[in-house]
Amino acid sequence: MTTAIGDPTAVAMTLAGIAYGDPAAIPRYLDEAALTRDDWSVVWLAAPPDPPANFAYLARSATTGAYALAIRGTYPNPFAPAYWDDGDEDSPFGDMVDWPGAPGARIGGGTAKGLGRLLALADAGGTTLEAAVAGLPPDAPLTVTGHSLGGTLAPVLALRLTETFPGRAIAVTSFAGMTPGNAAFADLFGPGSHLDGRVRRVFNTLDTVAYGWDRVYETHTFYNPAPKGGVLVSAMLLASAARLALGGYGYTPVGTPVSLPGVLRPIAISCELIAYVFENLHQHLPDTYLELLGAPPLPFAIVYGSIVLPRKHPNGVEPITARPPTVYIG
Repeated sequence: MTTAIGDPTAVAMTLAGIAYGDPAAIPRYLDEAALTRDDWSVVWLAAPPDPPANFAYLARSATTGAYALAIRGTYPNPFAPAYWDDGDEDSPFGDMVDWPGAPGARIGGGTAKGLGRLLALADAGGTTLEAAVAGLPPDAPLTVTGHSLGGTLAPVLALRLTETFPGRAIAVTSFAGMTPGNAAFADLFGPGSHLDGRVRRVFNTLDTVAYGWDRVYETHTFYNPAPKGGVLVSAMLLASAARLALGGYGYTPVGTPVSLPGVLRPIAISCELIAYVFENLHQHLPDTYLELLGAPPLPFAIVYGSIVLPRKHPNGVEPITARPPTVYIG
């Protein structure tokens, strides 16, 4: 499969993936990535809090004059506090939070926390995310994008910005996101709303994360024919699905689904359960989404137990394997 340089979905995935990189290097990553070089540049860059539980940046296309707000997903280093902070935002359980001005509409408590943290972000000069959006040309289109946790938060943040700036043309292209709220919340993106027909939810059909939290148990048959998670994984998935149903959460997907047919890799690990875990990680990675879109990979690699590695680093071109944590050298 090949993808034209200007393909908007592949460009959005590249922008979303770059959000995982070293914030100080993001302008360089935009210059290095095949789909963004000589076109996209940073116009607002959040100063990451400590720990950097959430992060976003705003970029502009010189060719079209369009803007993109890219939200980072879960901090990809399980040895860092930010990973566990983000993990709390990924959880569907606990109390849900009412969406202001929309009776019955509720979002997950973790999602609400993530939204609050995004809105609290500011650049080195103190300009907040909302202030940065307010300063954009009023007729310039803005796409909110993100992968994983960023994909969950993208439509939520877009709705908030639409309510704050009702005259602005805002769209969403999310990747590997989970369902942020209930059916009444999903209705806020439906017919007659500002975001009606403007939200695209892109997912790899073999990415188990993208089936949370409305179709959790469907993933128990992954992967065909192997590797299988076995009885333990099936039991955990069944328990999660039962807890969601009994809790009355009612998680409902937002936007138009865009499926990317997943491709299963040959098994390279003898223990099937471990192979299953690593296949899950592979199917969820930004580079896997880019490959399914026929697009070039990111200018850095995300590897297990690390944040990012440059492509030229000895470990930056290897597939995911179990290894000790590496330092952040993005």
